[in-house]
Amino acid sequence: MGKQRYERIKKTLSILLLVSFIMFVTDASASAKQINVPRNYQTGYHEGAQDGYKVGYNNGYEDCLKYGKEGVLKKVPAPAIKDNRSKNYKRGYKVGFKKGYLNSYSKGRFKCLKKGNYSAYQKQLIDIDFYVIGTSDY
Repeated sequence: MGKQRYERIKKTLSILLLVSFIMFVTDASASAKQINVPRNYQTGYHEGAQDGYKVGYNNGYEDCLKYGKEGVLKKVPAPAIKDNRSKNYKRGYKVGFKKGYLNSYSKGRFKCLKKGNYSAYQKQLIDIDFYVIGTSDY
């Protein structure tokens, strides 16, 4: 009876060890794929994200000043990249620029709206909305 129990535990542990080893090997190969990105791509992505953040923040702030609460972002502008850069750098720069632009555009608009720095026309419309809402029979 004791020997049978020992064999059963031994078999169960060996199966668990095999499953954990397989999971470890597949996880290691999956994480190795993430690291295998060309250096030029990473550099371009990083620089593009920084530039996109600056441009997006400024554009969001300016759009808030011009248009107020209306949503105006129709398309992310194409970044200007020098022709002497590598193909991987350009690809990474474009992806990073778009991500940085989208992340910062709404931050710039929010900061402007939080301060209340939008056009006089937009302030007039907001005042009218508050007046109409405050005097209606809801």
